[in-house]
Amino acid sequence: MTFDDQWTDGFNLPGQAMALINYLTRIHFADLVLEDALAEQLGLLGIRRPLIVTDRVAGHEAVARVTDALPCASGASIQMVSGTAASDLLLDDIGAVFAAGSCDGFIGLGGPVALSLTRRAAHDRRTAGLRTAGGPAMIAIPTTTACVGLQPLFGNKARGGRRPGAVAAAMLPDVVLCDPTLTLDQDEAATAAAGMDALTHCIEAYLGTTWNPPADGIALDGVRRARSSLDRAVRDGANLDARREMLAAALDAGLASQKGLGSVEALAEAVEDEIDANVAHGSLHAALLPPVLAFNAPAIGARLGTLREALQIAPDDAVPEAIAALGAGIRLPVTLAPFGLDRAARGRIARRAAEHPATRTNPRHVTAADYLQILDHAC
Repeated sequence: MTFDDQWTDGFNLPGQAMALINYLTRIHFADLVLEDALAEQLGLLGIRRPLIVTDRVAGHEAVARVTDALPCASGASIQMVSGTAASDLLLDDIGAVFAAGSCDGFIGLGGPVALSLTRRAAHDRRTAGLRTAGGPAMIAIPTTTACVGLQPLFGNKARGGRRPGAVAAAMLPDVVLCDPTLTLDQDEAATAAAGMDALTHCIEAYLGTTWNPPADGIALDGVRRARSSLDRAVRDGANLDARREMLAAALDAGLASQKGLGSVEALAEAVEDEIDANVAHGSLHAALLPPVLAFNAPAIGARLGTLREALQIAPDDAVPEAIAALGAGIRLPVTLAPFGLDRAARGRIARRAAEHPATRTNPRHVTAADYLQILDHAC
């Protein structure tokens, strides 16, 4: 695979500014930590009447466990959210329920939709000046091995966009409860998509241009954990050890993502917008990550060797092809051919991706024309 050789070495930009390093919020990670910590954390945050925002991936058992773990006098209100996008319409509904129920804090329970909606809803209440002491607090409780609600919010997930790596404190949960037992009900397809998303976020954060050595170490830890456990978690959903490792990888991905992401994130969101299909975020990454890595290779330098070791790829094997094989092994599409993207559709995707904030921290300078060429290889 060849691309034109006009590139910028993202690790040797003269005068590159040091990134803000701020890790990040209070996180509890343990089996059954939901029952052990939720009531205590609500008390510490002063939340007496939380609004629980869930999505369809949370499951009835997870909702029941949360409500059972609430203090008896909490008077929690539950708002169920369905769909795959954190839309403004749903956000307005949540705000109305919050006000009508005299709620004083948020619990986000479920996958990326619920967690991003809850973050945005809490942010809106904080920035609207409706509370005097910093606004309503939020607890995030992920039930998938996605990136636990700490990754930057882009595009329609955060109106107006956001610079990668500059996650505002107002957009972060006050507490994250990572309980691997909550992920046991995640089905095979969802586990594969969320796991590949976490792995890709770790890879893109590690290769991104922002200077942040702690994030680099966290990202590599996530790559190693995901590589050793993703296949096991997909093939045996009851394997709690594999689930625990994948949730740890997702936590690593969320923490490391404050460095910024890259072209896979930009392309994936643009493709998802174009096909307008009910595809889980992460399900396209096995098709997009190999050609993006091939494109970025001239700007990665020695980091490619470190990444190869973390991914347990033999010295004689090509990294993009090994990633594709990993995706195929967990039944993710390794090309975009099934979506029938014609030349016009690819052009629209390329233009959207070039404008995406994650493009700015990709290790190699990438234009709409470059994206079109990457898409040609992915299709």
